[in-house]
Amino acid sequence: MIAAESFWQPDALRAAAGGGRWLHRPLDGSTPVIPLSGLSTDSRSVGRGQVFLALRGEHFDGHAFIADALARGAGMLIVQSPPTLASPPPGLHVLLVEDTLKALTRLATACRHSLKSAHFIAVTGSSGKTTTKQLLRAVLAQRFRVSASPRSFNNHVGVPLTVLAASSRDQYVICEIGTNHLGEIAALTSIVQPDIGIITSVGRVHLEGLGSIEGVANEKATLIDGLAPGGWAAVCIDEPAIRPHVERLARGITFGFAPQADLRITQCAVEEEGTSFSLSDRTRWRVPLHGRHHASNACAVIAVGRRCALDDAQIQAGLRLVEPPEMRFVREQLGPITLFDDSYNANPDSMAASIDTFRQLGPAQARRMVILGDMLELGAHSESAHRALANQLASSAQEDARPINVVVLVGPAMRAAADQLRSAPANQLVEHYETLDDRAVECIVQLVREGDCILVKGSRGMRLEGVVRALRDQLSPTPAPPRAAQAAHAP
Repeated sequence: MIAAESFWQPDALRAAAGGGRWLHRPLDGSTPVIPLSGLSTDSRSVGRGQVFLALRGEHFDGHAFIADALARGAGMLIVQSPPTLASPPPGLHVLLVEDTLKALTRLATACRHSLKSAHFIAVTGSSGKTTTKQLLRAVLAQRFRVSASPRSFNNHVGVPLTVLAASSRDQYVICEIGTNHLGEIAALTSIVQPDIGIITSVGRVHLEGLGSIEGVANEKATLIDGLAPGGWAAVCIDEPAIRPHVERLARGITFGFAPQADLRITQCAVEEEGTSFSLSDRTRWRVPLHGRHHASNACAVIAVGRRCALDDAQIQAGLRLVEPPEMRFVREQLGPITLFDDSYNANPDSMAASIDTFRQLGPAQARRMVILGDMLELGAHSESAHRALANQLASSAQEDARPINVVVLVGPAMRAAADQLRSAPANQLVEHYETLDDRAVECIVQLVREGDCILVKGSRGMRLEGVVRALRDQLSPTPAPPRAAQAAHAP
């Protein structure tokens, strides 16, 4: 077992990585001139004295960027093929391993064991992981020193990097854990060995790899099995498929809207300022995020906050500080246009929730437009999921309160939804684009009218943030530089 204070010594790193052969180190075996601290797999973000681990993937090879990492001050290299170094910096250590990805996993596992004073929290779920992580970080920071994964670092690279970024001074370390195939959560949980686990939701996501809603529940529930000895978990039981797995939970709490939940959401209202809700223990709460699903995310955080000995006033103070993560239902005013950017990702459940929330917000009399991209990785369930979306959109057009007037659909899977909507007896303009090329983006922007209220949402692979950028460019143009500045840059 490596102690936290000695983990970043070269020989300790070599042992933690599973061995390997030194290709270069000072003749006297001394430590680097700059003490090592931290690890990066991205040469653009390497800090002075960090370890640069060169990953090799299908479309990239970190070994090609070793010179960049050294230029930024890397103090040690971990590689799986010998680099060409014309003049290695003084004190540089270069370790050759068989497989850098396996070395990364081993390093993170050893680092987690070295951080004896930190409590590790793992957050998984079909949706809501990043938002719940941010809510939890803000709440725990009211009293504790906390580190958490940057952005959505929830895969076989991101989770190890989150662990390796933790400090011996941290009291809580929050890790997101994602999956798109069987066994991934178990593998990632074995690295984190969480003291506390959260399952935010179980929904129809990654069905191509997980097969069914029962398969999703089985995969998410492996977090319970991977808890550290004496571990505790908060599990949302709104989806019936997860409920049989809760029986394996020795210590923990269930939450959600379901009547069976230990901590139940009894009332919920989406307002312009955020979402307010009541719990079964007769407490009232508010979170500055929009949507019923955020009441559920906040409910999980309340349960964990109380578990960590925070009082309700501290928890509410932390909840008030949170802003929506980038591209996750972020409201933006572009002149006369109200835009809701939810373009980060989508699955059938999050798509339905986003549309429902969208219809409750913004100017009541505005013309409403949705720009929606394919929901990916649904396998055999794809067509039925996209047709169900069409039913929701058609129903919204027939309601008096805030109907959806314009529907723009992008991607091959959305073609069936577009055909279904065009045949429905609804007063909607429906446009479909097979791909999001420059012409499609231009046509979409031209559909926008002054005063519109717009929602943009689609799976990550659809890259609908390109539409958001085009709307910003069109509706909030960058002002021309002053004449003096123009003259200064003239050839």
